[in-house]
Amino acid sequence: MVSLIDRYLLKEILLGWLAITLVLLLIMISHRMVGYLAQAATGELPGDVIFVLLGVKTLWMLAYVMPFSLALGVITGLGRLYRDNEMTVLAACGVGPGRIYPPLLVMAAVVAILLGWMVLNYIPGVVAYGERITQHAQQQADVSLLGAGRFNVLRGGQITFYAERLSEDKKRMENLFVYVYDKKNPDKPPQVISADSAYRMTDSDSGDDYLVFVDGYSYEGKPGDIDYRIMKFDQQGVRVELPGKSPASNKRSAIPTAELLASTDLKEIVELQWRLSVPLSVMVLVFLAVPLSRMSPRKGRYGGLVLPVLVFIIYFNLMGTAKAWVEQGAISPVIGIWWVHLLPVALAVVLLNGSWLGCRLKRRS
Repeated sequence: MVSLIDRYLLKEILLGWLAITLVLLLIMISHRMVGYLAQAATGELPGDVIFVLLGVKTLWMLAYVMPFSLALGVITGLGRLYRDNEMTVLAACGVGPGRIYPPLLVMAAVVAILLGWMVLNYIPGVVAYGERITQHAQQQADVSLLGAGRFNVLRGGQITFYAERLSEDKKRMENLFVYVYDKKNPDKPPQVISADSAYRMTDSDSGDDYLVFVDGYSYEGKPGDIDYRIMKFDQQGVRVELPGKSPASNKRSAIPTAELLASTDLKEIVELQWRLSVPLSVMVLVFLAVPLSRMSPRKGRYGGLVLPVLVFIIYFNLMGTAKAWVEQGAISPVIGIWWVHLLPVALAVVLLNGSWLGCRLKRRS
């Protein structure tokens, strides 16, 4: 059975947690949407995939926002009780940290299990889906960016082509004329290609971009010579460097957890540690939030949030720094980023001991 005090504490904390999570998500979603709109305005991203990508990104952000927002919910909830002197009354009735921690840690454990399931099993698939959508959208946008009804020059002038029009779905160029000349090998005869259509393809192994021409003819030979070579083809690919092409994104976050468990690569090992750190950080931050929530009744509603937010930011930045050190080989993967979690726990123990010692001194005086 959950006692009346436990229900009262959890109610205060849950309300603050939900409000903070909603505010943080709205801020992050707004920022991300501005970025997608900017990409759509420059032609790097089709407008019809913005909300799909935004939904995928929201699920990813939710998993990493919840530990931070839950800890802030604990601080705002308990902080209000301190400001209204309710914690003083509870302490006089024998309700101290030892009585407050059990319901909070149980709640944190439930949230940690949920986040662990999301981060280890669900989020990698969501990220992989987002990568596929983004890649497909950029391919479509790159074809549109090349445009129709004008001459386009690629690879520093080695490829010049003209497309009469784009297909209705904007994924193909139709009725093309292409001139290919290898400046690095001037002895090689130039090539002229005419094709009914063309589409963009990215090689999954090398990451190179190709324009694949469909149903056409290839003419190869030097101007003035009579020994031209004519070839009819169903499909023919030419490697290109598309304008505005963004570098390949880091896809380790999309690797299934089962593959990470069997991997010996440093970057994949630390990626697994990072995922495991998300549910662990829930327990660590809630444990630290209790002593950080102590504040004077004279402080304003949000006056006691500055120090906790600063401590949480340092904690997450240290996690990112430790992750980079492991990837670079500066820290053994055995140590990994686990040592970072010990710092907030040690700080919480110091604050709790200081609070207990202060109370004993006041009683003696």
